[in-house]
Amino acid sequence: MRSRKRIAATAVICIAFFALAYFALYLPFYKFGPESYATSLKKIFSIEYIKTLLPLFIIAVISALGIILTVYIRNALMKKSGNNAYSYSNRGHGNAPKQKPALFMILRWAIMIVFSFMMIWGGLLFGLRSTNISLPVFSCPANNVQMTESSCYFLSHPKDLFEELPLKNIIIFYLSTMLFIVLLGRVMCGFLCPMGLIQDVMDKLRKKTKVRGISPNEKIYSAFVPIKWFMVLMFFGIGFIGGNFCNFCPAITVSPILAGIGVSLYVSGFLMIFVLIGGFFKRRLFCNICPLGYIVGLFHKVSLFRIRKDCQACTECGACYEACPMGIKTIYTEREKNDVTEASCIMCGECIRCCPEDNALSLTCAGRKIYTASRKNVMSGYAPDRKRG
Repeated sequence: MRSRKRIAATAVICIAFFALAYFALYLPFYKFGPESYATSLKKIFSIEYIKTLLPLFIIAVISALGIILTVYIRNALMKKSGNNAYSYSNRGHGNAPKQKPALFMILRWAIMIVFSFMMIWGGLLFGLRSTNISLPVFSCPANNVQMTESSCYFLSHPKDLFEELPLKNIIIFYLSTMLFIVLLGRVMCGFLCPMGLIQDVMDKLRKKTKVRGISPNEKIYSAFVPIKWFMVLMFFGIGFIGGNFCNFCPAITVSPILAGIGVSLYVSGFLMIFVLIGGFFKRRLFCNICPLGYIVGLFHKVSLFRIRKDCQACTECGACYEACPMGIKTIYTEREKNDVTEASCIMCGECIRCCPEDNALSLTCAGRKIYTASRKNVMSGYAPDRKRG
């Protein structure tokens, strides 16, 4: 019965994406004129640059209205039902009690902010660019002034890779891509990806506005699976049938436009609205279906970074699962293996931050612990406010 439901769900998703593929060519969300211009530092401070940001303003306004409407409908349903059927806890899957910020988390946010800034404006400010070395993260190849080339485009357009580049560049492309995958793995998702930063900012915004988030269950995460695999298939295959994955990628709505580059937004513009609204209520929503991130994650066995577990110290409280924005359940159900790294893990460290048992979970690099679970840190989130006393 479950297999039939999954097949049916996959069929519906395929039909929906094929429909989107058709309209992606004929129904742009926002289309720039033919005067797409090369950026310069002077134009960043010009009226022309402000006009280039118009699509982002449109997306931001629609997303804000969508969030407000969602909150209004949810509150109306709660009031009408008179129970908690539509009540969503602030805890669960990407949320955890507030505690003193660990150095690891401070560094992670600092790296995300700096890297995103450099990916968008770095080449413009410093004139540095490598066209051969590629980084497998959504730095968006449409932004042609970023500091390093993204492997995203040629991975999703292999036909162009072999037709446009000489053999030497093709070899450098694959070697550099694999090098970053081995060295970093999905640390790139948790530390480097600009799309990850945007989603984390949306999550912070929800908490600051004290809006209740959504606590997904296993059924919801199961529903992500066929979407994720279809995105992977489309990522690799759409180029062979004359399509362009960039028309569906929400990253193209951010990096190029912020750098002042004119690009047409097709279905990608609508998907970015979905990412912002969904990311507001569910942390790292897009990461659950991101094709490039999952492809990188498939090589987690050869990555230097690992999530390790001391099964003897684990009490199976489930705090790690509740905090994980990717809904990885094996991290607390595993009772034998020391290495609990999964392909979906983005190395954000939330499971470790929320683990109440000393050294039960740890993030390691080349076998060395760089961040470990601490009961003291967790309990700081429950400490009484001394000022009130």
